[in-house]
Amino acid sequence: MDRNLMSKILTQMKRHLREGKPIGDLKVGSLLALGHQLEAIFYYLGHELGSMIKAKEVEEPEKIPDTLIKIISEFNIGDVEIISSSEDNIQLRLKNHSSIKHLINKGIKSSGSFCSFEAGLLAGIVENMIDIHCFAQETSCSLETGKDYCEFMIVFQKD
Repeated sequence: MDRNLMSKILTQMKRHLREGKPIGDLKVGSLLALGHQLEAIFYYLGHELGSMIKAKEVEEPEKIPDTLIKIISEFNIGDVEIISSSEDNIQLRLKNHSSIKHLINKGIKSSGSFCSFEAGLLAGIVENMIDIHCFAQETSCSLETGKDYCEFMIVFQKD
């Protein structure tokens, strides 16, 4: 358990409650501060949700990034920027997504991955799009770097 992170989140929750502000995202943050096993659960939930988002099947791999941008926008997942795309993987930046948008600039820091839900969501969406197993991982989290975006890599499984 990350006690430092938990303490900061609880302090923030107390202030939000006193001011009548929502604490939903802070509750998610406190769950993640409890331990890494929750990362797997959130990844799974995100993946299942992503698998339910029906995307037009893409037959040409070079069209995956554009289709992914459209889906992310359509479902209000966040603001996306594709960094690179190849036949093996897609690297992207995601801003204003649900795991961090209310935590940025509040002095809350985390080490390592925090946004496993979005990673699973991205993998599920792309798998549904191309019918190939994918794995996605957060490679850089805004709660660690202080930037206003998180970076992800989606890797396509090769047989």
